[in-house]
Amino acid sequence: MKNFKLILFVFSITTSLFAQDIAIKLSPEHPNPGEEVTLTYDASNGPLANAKYVNGVVYTFDNFKWLINDITLKADGNKKWTTKMKLSDHASVINCVFKSDTIVDRGEKVPHAYMFAQVPGAYTGWGILRSSAFQDEVPNVVHDSAYIKEEVGLMWIKYELQYHPQSRNKVFYYGLKLKQLSSKEDQSNVIKKELRFNMNEANLSNVTQYQIQKTLGLMPQPENKVFKDSVQKVLLTKYPKGVWARDIEIKKIFMESDFDKKIKQYAEFEKNFPADKFLDVVTETESLFSDKLFKAIAYNYIVKNKDYNFALNSVKKVSFNNVLDYSWHLVSIPFNRHEDGIEKTDLETLKKYADIIIPEMESREAFVPKEYAQKLSLKEWQAQTINFAAREYFTYAKLQEIFKNYDLERRYLDKIKSFYGYKDASYNEVYTRMLLREGKTLDAKELLAISIRENKSTPEMLASLKAIYLKEGGKEAGFEAYVNSFKSDTNMQEHKAKLIAELINMPIEGFDLESSKGVNVKLADQKGKIVVLDFWAMWCGPCKNAMPGMQMAVEKYKEDPNVKFYFVDTQEYIKDFKAQTQAFIKEKGFDFTILYDGKNPKTGKFDQVYEKYAKAFQFSGIPEKMIIDQNGKLRWKSNGYFGSPTELADEISIIIEYLKAEKK
Repeated sequence: MKNFKLILFVFSITTSLFAQDIAIKLSPEHPNPGEEVTLTYDASNGPLANAKYVNGVVYTFDNFKWLINDITLKADGNKKWTTKMKLSDHASVINCVFKSDTIVDRGEKVPHAYMFAQVPGAYTGWGILRSSAFQDEVPNVVHDSAYIKEEVGLMWIKYELQYHPQSRNKVFYYGLKLKQLSSKEDQSNVIKKELRFNMNEANLSNVTQYQIQKTLGLMPQPENKVFKDSVQKVLLTKYPKGVWARDIEIKKIFMESDFDKKIKQYAEFEKNFPADKFLDVVTETESLFSDKLFKAIAYNYIVKNKDYNFALNSVKKVSFNNVLDYSWHLVSIPFNRHEDGIEKTDLETLKKYADIIIPEMESREAFVPKEYAQKLSLKEWQAQTINFAAREYFTYAKLQEIFKNYDLERRYLDKIKSFYGYKDASYNEVYTRMLLREGKTLDAKELLAISIRENKSTPEMLASLKAIYLKEGGKEAGFEAYVNSFKSDTNMQEHKAKLIAELINMPIEGFDLESSKGVNVKLADQKGKIVVLDFWAMWCGPCKNAMPGMQMAVEKYKEDPNVKFYFVDTQEYIKDFKAQTQAFIKEKGFDFTILYDGKNPKTGKFDQVYEKYAKAFQFSGIPEKMIIDQNGKLRWKSNGYFGSPTELADEISIIIEYLKAEKK
């Protein structure tokens, strides 16, 4: 009779799901775990009704953990899409998300799901997937409208225990959390009773040990501290190399201030808690401290002993995030400082480091790390790694160009093309050089045209386009019109409207500063002129990156006596900064008038004017650009640099032309 009731209940559940959501069907209609099925997705009433292709991700709750697989569907007529797939051996719930380009169909109020109610875990999986209380612990894929109340989630856990009582030691944490959240009363006594029951089991898995830790966190403290301490003591005694013991050691080593002791403790930790024994659990302590702990050791070796080998020899065993961090600190930062002219670097050494780090980083794309294993599919992880690592791959490509490893340069530039292509001026510049070196002039012209339209180009790119234009018979006098023909008038008008809306009209105090031209410059003497100020420093990479764009603006107005550009060198701290500044400007070929910020009588730093303006106009950091009109009023200010020389030059030009027209 019990089995008959279960069959009826199973039928009612699955029928209810499909009655509300007929977008997916399985064939056979009532399959069993482990079988091959045909999944049909009817997109006709959803957001993908007009999709030209459909991919998807299937989230399967199997043995109380989530398995995540990518699927590709084929068109089957009438806006239906199909695919064949094999169900996992213990599938209890499957949930599907369908995608096409940036459009996603999650199923709105009722997800695209199928429940195998006869399998342990079915009710739990269905309940926790839709409970916002667990959105950070399960695949966060259902639509916001699909979330259910805590008491409804608790109902599904009760169904689990009713029809699959053997699931008790798998679902106690979920049930107790929902009970605590849905009840107005303290559930500590219920929690204690359930924990005592589960603690009596022999050989608790890592997952169960951690669920006990999380359940302890549900009880109010400090009134339950004695019970909490007693449970943790039992965990430590019964499982001296278990999850709680491991968390304790991670914190202990992290807090150790003596570096030599930290090294010994960590070596012992690796013996007692090998990483491959904890692939099924990621604790909060591990997430917060583990990567930081290892980085502290690796970078202390570098700082204290100038020993890079510990970091380089550990790349295969550290997390993806740490490999990424190694690349940023050991390769990209010094490379960028070298490229920006801030600090000379041994590029051979950087390449040696990068040749170890980058291939390892790339190899991590082949598998989803444990911290994302129940959150992302392989394709989703691979897309995420590109977002995380694109900057590092770009640095590596530029290194390969310097060492004339052009095939490798192209491979990495193409690898990140979907991330950077047309959207980053620096990337567009490097890619243009590559195309021209390969003799692909037509491809280079297309890239240049799109980059100019998107306002993501550089002076070097414009020079390359000009060389092509002249070689093809164009006339020097017609080049500016030729460039403008690529620009989007709509984009330019929208950009102009946005900038004009940012205009201000505020009084500004004057200054009297030494100039690189050998005379002092007073703001009071500039009445009737438009004055552009650019606060920068030799140590500031973004300031230097913005200079090609500022040079374009300077070049445009060099014959206009009523527009003045002054580059205020501020916050410098080295003794010979004036000589270094002038050498840098000369090396780069910039036609800049440099002003040296005055010594601040309050601090002794060279930031007198910068500090005055920063306080008056509420900004911080450099580069900071300011435009003062013919009446001596501050009309526009902009902080930072966003990567496109042509866009910056256009911004300066738009403001200047507006102020000129306004004066008339």
